[in-house]
Amino acid sequence: MLADWTRMLGTLCLLLATVWLGLLWLKGRNWFRSALDRRIRLRVEESRGLGNRSFLHLVSCGSQQFLVSSSPAGVSMVAELMPEEIHSTPTSPEVTDFSQRLKAVLPKVPSGSPGTP
Repeated sequence: MLADWTRMLGTLCLLLATVWLGLLWLKGRNWFRSALDRRIRLRVEESRGLGNRSFLHLVSCGSQQFLVSSSPAGVSMVAELMPEEIHSTPTSPEVTDFSQRLKAVLPKVPSGSPGTP
């Protein structure tokens, strides 16, 4: 009777040790991290402060990118970047700077319009 309990307890300890070593091995191979990264689709690529606790964020979700503004009053989408705007225009080199992307996306204000200095 005691031999059965000892054999069962030994088998259980061996099983738990095998599972524990397997999890350590998977953790060392970053399997858990890569599995989580595959599920995360929403990323904040860049953020810039605009002053007075207002920020402009470049957010990507899958293959789409958005310009989002946040302030104490709330959060709003400024623009959705189209795939041709995300990469580069045929006449210009690849745009990687945040300020250049912002200038390319936001509409230009004509000179002499009301409200311009």
